[in-house]
Amino acid sequence: MFRCAWCMKKIGDNEPLHAINVKFNEWIDYSDKEGEIVQVYLNSRQTSVPMIVTTADSEAKKHGQDGLFAVCTKKCGEKMKNTLEKEMDMFKGYSDME
Repeated sequence: MFRCAWCMKKIGDNEPLHAINVKFNEWIDYSDKEGEIVQVYLNSRQTSVPMIVTTADSEAKKHGQDGLFAVCTKKCGEKMKNTLEKEMDMFKGYSDME
């Protein structure tokens, strides 16, 4: 079970899940946390949110994505993307994933 990175609502196993993919800047290293859910502090929200760290052999990693923020709806995804734009010191870029 995941929590929405925006509203913190629990996302059940049978509920739709959306994700925002992120690419880290070069100096960010989560390689020791591959496959885990870590808490990432977002300065613009002044809170920590859950992020899934991709594994080296995952399809997401093969496409250049380092982390995933799970969100419960496209509306929460839009809010999360707007926040990520303010956090570009940590992230090199982001994209949607259904």
